[in-house]
Amino acid sequence: MSKVPYTINVNDYVCAELDRIRKMKETLDFSMLMACVERIQIHASMMENALYRYEGIKYTLSKKVDDDEMTDAEFRAKAKEILEELKK
Repeated sequence: MSKVPYTINVNDYVCAELDRIRKMKETLDFSMLMACVERIQIHASMMENALYRYEGIKYTLSKKVDDDEMTDAEFRAKAKEILEELKK
């Protein structure tokens, strides 16, 4: 079996890949199945990473500030500051 070239488009979503797989099932042409699986894996990994970062920010904020005393703008500013600290 030859390797199937594929590209990752971050503007596509997991649902678009699942729709492609459904179309493969209809046409019985599974030549691009592994590429779709890889793209789904990459999107899922990016989502998991984003959730992990969000949990880190949320935990750090809960330890540093009292949510009742912050406005939305202050919360966002503090979250950006903590995100920069976590990136270091």
